Amino acid sequence: MKNKLLYFNLAINDTDTSLGFAIKWIETISKNFDQVDVVTLKKVTDTKFPEHVSVYGPNEEAGRFSKYFTLFKLVKKLTKENSYTRCFSHMSPISIFVSSFHIIRYKIKTTLWFTHPGPNFGIKKIILFVSMLISEYVVTASKSSFPFKNKKVKVIGHAIDLENFNFNRETFEIRKFLILSRISKSKDIETAIDSFLLSNFKNYQLDIIGGPLNKKDEQYLNSLKNKYRNENINFLGKFKHKNLPKILSEYDVHFNCAKDGFFDKSVLETLSFEIVNFYKNKDFNYIFKNDNFFNFQNSDELVLKLNELNKFKNEEILYVLKNSKKQLENNSLKTLNNRLENYL
Repeated sequence: MKNKLLYFNLAINDTDTSLGFAIKWIETISKNFDQVDVVTLKKVTDTKFPEHVSVYGPNEEAGRFSKYFTLFKLVKKLTKENSYTRCFSHMSPISIFVSSFHIIRYKIKTTLWFTHPGPNFGIKKIILFVSMLISEYVVTASKSSFPFKNKKVKVIGHAIDLENFNFNRETFEIRKFLILSRISKSKDIETAIDSFLLSNFKNYQLDIIGGPLNKKDEQYLNSLKNKYRNENINFLGKFKHKNLPKILSEYDVHFNCAKDGFFDKSVLETLSFEIVNFYKNKDFNYIFKNDNFFNFQNSDELVLKLNELNKFKNEEILYVLKNSKKQLENNSLKTLNNRLENYL
């Protein structure tokens, strides 16, 4: 009998800064299965996958309810025609929820990957809770990156392509600052920009790489552009995720203002490039072996720590970066299948 996997996915889009990494996940996890059927909620690009991987789903223009109806019909057809060994849902509890009848009917053991503080209330929170109940396991990146406490929840770290996101500095010099992020209010980009403009580095260049994923994000991006018209604040938009390694080598300091629960891969990717990271989420503290100097909780603290950056010798900064980088092995794409072994 073939080892078959039903794989739920938010989007197939290799042009997106935030979502492009999900393609590497499919390629990696598919190595452990004879057949993988990916059902995505948004098929934007015709990405090439190995022959045993098939992709199904609506195109980018499909409306919300049309997407869910298409998902239901696809899963109904696929589960009728195939005997799946497992189901894996990558950041898509709604896919488990919509497909719950078929998953339960055919007794498909399901694993949900979810790394996000989660919705605070409403139907989305109910959907996440129900998807957790249906799943055999929930895997997440850090101790605060899943909103419900349950014995099903397993912390396994993230999965970053550290072989491509890799740079070894021989010297350290502060030249350019970076925010690598989805443009969303939840990422609190204003705190980073405001702190930068109040710091001793306010005349340096700060680039924001990333874009919006929905209409609310687009409104937020427009408000940021209207608020910050400084010549040295640049909104560069989206880049293909696979092209980021070529770009990151230009930067020296990165800001991440996402709160606890957001175990953002941008912190891990930039650290692998030996870029200084100022971060808000305390779950990263175990990685940074420097008495948590780069962790901050508000704008005043970030400004203070930014201004103290010049007090460090270059050798001291390099020592911290290289020692912190050693902690990334349990967040590597290369070790993902080993860490998932007991849960998928």
